[in-house]
Amino acid sequence: MKKRTVAALAVLVLALAGWRLFVSLGHVLHNEDPLDKSDVIFVLGGTRVERIAEAGALYREGWAPRILLSRQISEPAEIELRAAGLQIPTETQMQRNVLQQMGVPLEAIEEVRAEQVATANEVEELAQIAEVRGWRRIIVVTSKLHTARSRLTLRRRFSGTGRQIIMRASRYDIANIDDWWANRSTLRFVLFESQKLLAYALGIGD
Repeated sequence: MKKRTVAALAVLVLALAGWRLFVSLGHVLHNEDPLDKSDVIFVLGGTRVERIAEAGALYREGWAPRILLSRQISEPAEIELRAAGLQIPTETQMQRNVLQQMGVPLEAIEEVRAEQVATANEVEELAQIAEVRGWRRIIVVTSKLHTARSRLTLRRRFSGTGRQIIMRASRYDIANIDDWWANRSTLRFVLFESQKLLAYALGIGD
């Protein structure tokens, strides 16, 4: 009887610990740094406006004199329609327009050379440009629940370079990190991102 009681208590403790870890995942995935004056604001791809709106706000607040945009892979339909002669604006062209309307001059907006397929590719492209330009401090903007994994990837790549990375989540991201399971799309994102973060932490992510 005693053994059964101990076993039941052990199961209960493990279940409670598992539940606490589960509900805290939103905070585990949200990891920002204090802002400081920087050389550039780099916007990771993945949203059309949410992240670049944060970059525009940071620029207006004077945190950095330039914004660097990532370029996402074009959809097959975009490529086909452009080949047929249609004028289909790219995502970065739309983002430049939004930033300009927010008060960012076009000469302060740049974009990476190649289209990116993953966070690791974006980080590598940023590292190469930072080396050429001599940037020492970089603000990197993404969504709340993407900050922890991005931060890990960035810190790993920039380790030993003397360059400082400041991770920033978009203030326009409406994801609730406390009750993340209450929203279906946020729930899916958290479960997917948790797996990716674990893989990165174990050194098996890309």
